[in-house]
Amino acid sequence: MANQKTTERIDRILDAVRVILRETGDVSFTIKDVSTRAGVAPATVFNLLGNKNGLFYALLSRLLDDLFIGVRQYKASDSLQHCIEATNFVVELFLSDPVVFRELFLVFLGTRDELHRPWFMHRSLSFWRHSVSTAARDGLLPTAELDDDALPRSLMLMFIGSVDLWVHGDVSDEGFRTQAMYGSALVALGAASRGTDGLRKRMVEIRQQLPRHHTFLRHLVPAGKSRRPERSARPLKVTTNGGQ
Repeated sequence: MANQKTTERIDRILDAVRVILRETGDVSFTIKDVSTRAGVAPATVFNLLGNKNGLFYALLSRLLDDLFIGVRQYKASDSLQHCIEATNFVVELFLSDPVVFRELFLVFLGTRDELHRPWFMHRSLSFWRHSVSTAARDGLLPTAELDDDALPRSLMLMFIGSVDLWVHGDVSDEGFRTQAMYGSALVALGAASRGTDGLRKRMVEIRQQLPRHHTFLRHLVPAGKSRRPERSARPLKVTTNGGQ
């Protein structure tokens, strides 16, 4: 019973943080703001989840539990493309609540936290490791790439770079999707030992939708030079049958 009450309080607290983020689009709220919204004492927030970083990481972990917990079933018949599918899973989740995820990742990317960050990074790495495990079993990727986590780590780092562009508004929502999916495909292609025809075909489809410009580049255009007009991004067709 005590554990159930604790869980319910944590849920109320994290729900309150999420609502505040949605309403304000800002992380400058106080623990008092959270406790008032959740209907608990400020001390309860500190005792259960610690400081604000603890709140942010707890909420982020809960939002990503659907990705981190359980075995993800991929639909693509070409296992080399599972990492692209995994990337799209995450992007879809982020775009389902963009204000909240942007604010959380601004904290995640900009704050050094040796208490909460290591466990979150461990869970993230496990997700990317799973996205390439079938391709390794199929003999399409060298097992050494997974034994030392070189490939999963590269996929994770590539995705974090795309997230950074997105949270700062340097790419649109659709640009975020295509940039992240193309990056994952590029990493997988570099590691693949054979069977890359389907992956290459899928990359051509994704590459056609890559954003041509990023907003931060507008400040780098020399005086008197005109920029080429932005290409309007069309929604990327997400295939799940191996790119066929």
